[in-house]
Amino acid sequence: MLGVGLICTMVCTFASAADSDAPNLADAASHKTHVVPLLRQFCFKCHGPDAQEGELRLDTLVVDFTSPGAASQWVEVMDRLNLGEMPPADEPKPEVEAVRRTTSWIAGELRHAQRRMLARGGRVLLRRMNRVEYANTVRDLLNMEFLPGEGPLALLPPDGTAEGFDKVSTALMLDPSLLDKYFDAARLIADRAIVDGPPEFPTEKIRYELEDTARNGAIRYLCAHPGFTCRENDVVLMEGGTRSFGVMKYPGTNKSIPTKGLYRVRVRAAADPGKRGQPVIMRVTQSHPSADQELIMELAVTASPDDPQVYEVLIPRDDKGGEWSVRIVNGTGFYNYNRAAGDIDKAIRDAGAAKDFAEVLRLTARLKAEGLSRSRPNPDTADTSTLPKLYLDWIEVEGPLYDQWPPKSHAMLLFKGEDAEESLEYAREIFTRFMPRAFRRPVAPEEIEPIVGLVRDEQEHGATFRQAIRTGVAAVLTSPSFLYLYEPSGSDVRVLNDFEIASRLSYFLWSSMPDAHLFSLARDGKLRDVKTLEAEVDRMLADEKAEALVRGFAAQWLRTDEFRTFRPDEKLYPDFDDELGDAMVEETLAFFREVLHRDESVLSFLDSDWTMVNQRLAEFYGIEGVEGEAMRRVKLPADSHRGGLLGHAGVAMYGSDGTRTKPVSRGVYIREVLFNDPPDPPPPNVGEIEPNIKGENLTVRDRLIQHQQIPSCAACHRTIDPYGLALENFNVMGAWRERQDGEDFRGSDRPEIDASGRLPDGREFANLQQFKAALGERRDRFCQALSEKLLVYALGRPLEAADRPTVDSLAARLQSKDYQLRELLKGVVTSRAFVTK
Repeated sequence: MLGVGLICTMVCTFASAADSDAPNLADAASHKTHVVPLLRQFCFKCHGPDAQEGELRLDTLVVDFTSPGAASQWVEVMDRLNLGEMPPADEPKPEVEAVRRTTSWIAGELRHAQRRMLARGGRVLLRRMNRVEYANTVRDLLNMEFLPGEGPLALLPPDGTAEGFDKVSTALMLDPSLLDKYFDAARLIADRAIVDGPPEFPTEKIRYELEDTARNGAIRYLCAHPGFTCRENDVVLMEGGTRSFGVMKYPGTNKSIPTKGLYRVRVRAAADPGKRGQPVIMRVTQSHPSADQELIMELAVTASPDDPQVYEVLIPRDDKGGEWSVRIVNGTGFYNYNRAAGDIDKAIRDAGAAKDFAEVLRLTARLKAEGLSRSRPNPDTADTSTLPKLYLDWIEVEGPLYDQWPPKSHAMLLFKGEDAEESLEYAREIFTRFMPRAFRRPVAPEEIEPIVGLVRDEQEHGATFRQAIRTGVAAVLTSPSFLYLYEPSGSDVRVLNDFEIASRLSYFLWSSMPDAHLFSLARDGKLRDVKTLEAEVDRMLADEKAEALVRGFAAQWLRTDEFRTFRPDEKLYPDFDDELGDAMVEETLAFFREVLHRDESVLSFLDSDWTMVNQRLAEFYGIEGVEGEAMRRVKLPADSHRGGLLGHAGVAMYGSDGTRTKPVSRGVYIREVLFNDPPDPPPPNVGEIEPNIKGENLTVRDRLIQHQQIPSCAACHRTIDPYGLALENFNVMGAWRERQDGEDFRGSDRPEIDASGRLPDGREFANLQQFKAALGERRDRFCQALSEKLLVYALGRPLEAADRPTVDSLAARLQSKDYQLRELLKGVVTSRAFVTK
């Protein structure tokens, strides 16, 4: 039992319940003091030496959770205890606290056993690049950009995750089916990297002068519309819009867009806000079979009619789009809708669809006899000089756009130019230059020759020189030396060489290969110097490629991809739309970005007096003075509830199911994300808290309290529910509420929200602000949890007991450096764990 005791002590490092007021359970002493006595008193009678009901014997059950047989029996014990099924109903029951001690001990041992099975003595397993790293590496290796829906991200399946991240080696195995996908991606990349001849569709510029509307007899009827004025050099919109009328076609085709690519769309426009004084909003669209592909740009036009400006956007388009349209979004209606006439008109359409032509004639006659019209003049538009107006001169589309031709990838690979002799020696030179960058290390001649031999074989079988080089490139991109990172040789722990450190650093901060500067430092042997590594962190974070740390680490740590798992019910929450949902996700990512680049304290995640919003989200939060789609920092009012991560609407929406809040999910989120403290697993088939029974109108809190009356549920829920109930003032879509809403709650007699609670360590709170203050008192544990998360992401492996000193050192550094995230990153890359394998 001594060995088990040592193992169990290690569990406490990472699996202890950070909030628990119970003693240290995951050790041999707890097994002897708490687990064995409970089993002996309540279980051995039916599962001991004299009887083994269900073929389960507990008096000889070994404490070896790495043994599948023993582990499965311990899981059965935990589940039966949690469900209250053991002991049987007619037998005496153990106290709830005794059950909790035993089930928590089992859960802790299971977590530790899982980590032990994944562990490799502090060394990182041979790890392949995940698909994001693969796509980024191809981008930087070959200077290639891919449009949405094509390239490696579209071809490769999502990666597995472990420890919450898609960078952990044990979740990134490579099976034959995935290798086939990598081969398909490599062929696509190679075909795109080297081209033959000029582009099929050269860049062209197509323009439609909108004043030509007045000169086209077939469409000049628009000029008679009161909200549409045709002038000599432009048209003026006061409502509605205009379009390209099929004129804008790529030369030699009948398509607006000849091929998938990048296009520049421009509109020359001006605006008069009129007496309303609000910015005039212009929307540019292109008809498309997919509705989400129609919008091109929507923005406020600020140029005056005396000085029109060109408004443009660079956007990927495919060849399925058609007509281009420009409209004024916030124009003035020239007609008022007549509901009575509209209802009759709908009845006419329904009768026509039913082929009841007699009814169609009757209703039509009624419209005429009563003099009804579906629309009537709007008296507010009689004086057009006061109305907002959008002035449009022309719309123009340019593309497909190319950075250069031949592409940069072509020029980099075939570096001698178009007139070079296409010899085998030239092929050897190509791959002597290419392969060290692709493999991210020096490459021996004997590694190059098989690729050169492949090029020779291809040519002997009739391939052109360029086709053969493409085959060689594809072979390099499917080589283990390209696909895999951190390649240990032998079983001994050693310091990484400089090229390995360069890769570990670049894939940590950039999710991509090292750049020329990192390679230069590696060649000079400078990357094992602490000051050099810290300087590289500053340099690399200043690069735009550091956005990968936001989209990679932050998105997975904070789970932003899951914020919109459930869409708020449109009947209960009609104010929600996709634009708002997108802004909720971006707020949290932008918040992390601000903490990272502005050297803000990481304690801002626990509480802050600022957040990141755009216009749509600011309006939702009731914050004035924010315009446009871009996220920007705003200082929050003193009485705001939006400070810190828990004030973000996206987090509230994560803990909801579209119709009601889910405090348990919110509580689990806080424990796992902020404190790296996952609760014990629930019993099987435990289910969700039931929806409201019609007529009872119990709040979620009321229903949770009822649920806690079940003894087997109470022990676990009291360590989770207080965290989630503290956020009950945020409804399903993250709006602040003082009274219950959603579900069947309506009217003025809705129950008031009670967000009070008592944390497992005894601290009580009455509201959200007091709750956040209580979390702030646990800043040490938050720093330790963040250090653990970041170290897992950086190393690509689970943490082990031997990593505890590193975690403690990182947390101490964070605290001593004003809680700056950048300092934590520097601590990670200069730690012994980071530079050894």
